[in-house]
Amino acid sequence: MVMLMSCQQDSTSIKHFSFRTEKGNFWGMMSPDGKVMFDGKFMYAPGADTRGVFLSREEIGKYAFYTCREQPQRINNELYDLAKPFLLSDYTPVKRDGDSNFSVINIKGETVATLPDSIIDIGLFSSGLAPFVTDSHIPLMGYIDPYGSIVIPARYSLATNFVCGVALVEEIIKGIPSVSIIDCRGTIIYTFGNEWQPLATEYSDGLLPVINIRQEIGFLNTRGELAIAPNDNWALCRPQNPATIPYTFKNGHCIFSDGHYYGLMDKRGNIVVPAQYLNIYLGEGGLFAAENKEHNWGVIDCKGNVIVPFEHLPGVIRPSITPQCIVMQNEAQRFRLINHKGEVISKPFSNYQTK
Repeated sequence: MVMLMSCQQDSTSIKHFSFRTEKGNFWGMMSPDGKVMFDGKFMYAPGADTRGVFLSREEIGKYAFYTCREQPQRINNELYDLAKPFLLSDYTPVKRDGDSNFSVINIKGETVATLPDSIIDIGLFSSGLAPFVTDSHIPLMGYIDPYGSIVIPARYSLATNFVCGVALVEEIIKGIPSVSIIDCRGTIIYTFGNEWQPLATEYSDGLLPVINIRQEIGFLNTRGELAIAPNDNWALCRPQNPATIPYTFKNGHCIFSDGHYYGLMDKRGNIVVPAQYLNIYLGEGGLFAAENKEHNWGVIDCKGNVIVPFEHLPGVIRPSITPQCIVMQNEAQRFRLINHKGEVISKPFSNYQTK
């Protein structure tokens, strides 16, 4: 259920990510502008900091939350058997050491709700709600608020996280699956049928890619209306790489395919970079690792300007961490951050994590 969102109210902008140098082989945290918050303090890679707090695995296999500062401090004295990051909200579900049921804590580490045993799994809070799974004979899903109140009863066979105030759900009606878009009250905004089928399970930048029976691709807005009509230049494709995700918007741009090559389009459906690359990594948008027809890799911006020349081997350039920076390997197999001008902005590091 963990999905990265792209709406302002569901921001997942990375403030710090974990990195490792040869300093005792331990992990620290670095900001996307290359500034080190701290170095060599954690045995295991901490999760990314998106809200000033990060999740860390402890030596005994439990989990704890820390504030992201030069001297990180736990937000409370608790250790958890299971915990999810504060990715989309100031609330997150946890399971305390030895407990069988979930609780919800806030970003200060305070418990705001203890959930019943009948809830066997719960997703991330976003738009004030999180999807949950019941332990019924046939597990069903609904939505709960951070204080433990069930807002939308468990009646769905599938329920995704809310993004931009809407979610996709699947309900079995007379033995037939029916997929709909709902709002935070559970009101159906749009039900998919013969006209359109979803190409993704979540919205991105307020748009959802859809496809019709003629294999034409368009985009629905959060009201279920066709916001971007099909274009003959767009084709359904099977990405060669998990980082090459077509028709998912990040910071106002998405990758598209003409059936053979990849390019970039904006939220109005305008092609800003023609389909001319064998691969484009989505990342967080703004800077894109791309592979040209000669199988060389470089970096382009959202207008197609070449930021890093196409002279690199596969694997040297990674998906962007933020719209302003991208990760590259140097000749010594060390990573470094590259900004939108192609400049190195960090010291070398041997490993990193952004999740």
